[in-house]
Amino acid sequence: MFALTRILVPTNLGEPSQTAVKYGVAFARQFQAKLFLVHVLPARELEAVLETERVLEVFSPGVTVAGAPGPDPGNIARNAAREDLARLLSADDEQATRAEYLLRPSGVTGPGDAIIRCAKELAVELIVMGKHRLGFVEHLVAGSVAERVIRHAPCPVLVVQHPEHDFVVTDPSKESMP
Repeated sequence: MFALTRILVPTNLGEPSQTAVKYGVAFARQFQAKLFLVHVLPARELEAVLETERVLEVFSPGVTVAGAPGPDPGNIARNAAREDLARLLSADDEQATRAEYLLRPSGVTGPGDAIIRCAKELAVELIVMGKHRLGFVEHLVAGSVAERVIRHAPCPVLVVQHPEHDFVVTDPSKESMP
């Protein structure tokens, strides 16, 4: 029997990633799997995002208590990830897939290796990712994050080409009746 319980969808918030999220949600709903959305950022950019979130939490009204320790770093990272990625899912999809939002640093080896590390840490059974159509020169110079993930992932990888032939169909029970 084929079963999925944990699905990872890496995103850079672009159109190919949004298409991959749609597929990830469809698989997660079909298999009642937990969905992880991860956004890999350059380390310095991630530090800036986390610092901004920390400052917002420290200066939020009603949060500061004299003598209390500062905000929990884990909560800061979760809140920053939620702020960054929550707009990709509807509230219904978020609840149905038990979505978890993650931010990870890319490091010197690039986003592909960060995605692979994340997949291993979370023990996911499927990675669903979007892919840009690169021209020959761009492919030679930059390579492809999707290709790196396919070669080294600890699980199957579904790559959704963008633009793609849409196989995900809307649930008829969710469509409004005229």
